[in-house]
Amino acid sequence: MYKFDDQFLEEVGLANMPAEQKQSFLDYAQEQLEIRIGEKMSAGMTDAQIEEFEKIIDGDQQTVDGLLANLGDYKNDEIYQRLLQNGASEATIVNDFVTAKWLNQNCPQYQQIIADSLAGLKTEISANKDAILAGE
Repeated sequence: MYKFDDQFLEEVGLANMPAEQKQSFLDYAQEQLEIRIGEKMSAGMTDAQIEEFEKIIDGDQQTVDGLLANLGDYKNDEIYQRLLQNGASEATIVNDFVTAKWLNQNCPQYQQIIADSLAGLKTEISANKDAILAGE
């Protein structure tokens, strides 16, 4: 996922935001991005797909294991190998891998949804930066 930090604030014209407001605004921006992505992705999914994806995100081990069993020799998969380089725990890598594979199969346009949602959020924030800085 996208990193919300001082560089993000600079990109949207909020580099001068008071320090005591930065983290709460960054948290808000990340939440807004997640909501927008979720809404766009779920619009093209069945109820069963949404339920399964929620289980994956929530780390439901039975669901993750069931999907993993259908992926064969997943430890040699390119996506899995890339995730290994992040240095996360095995459980995190497996969940991230299953999530990526599930998205590739069930929502192949998810990368574009993320990019479009992020661009829209940045545009909206940039257009309202003066009001944001004024606390409106």
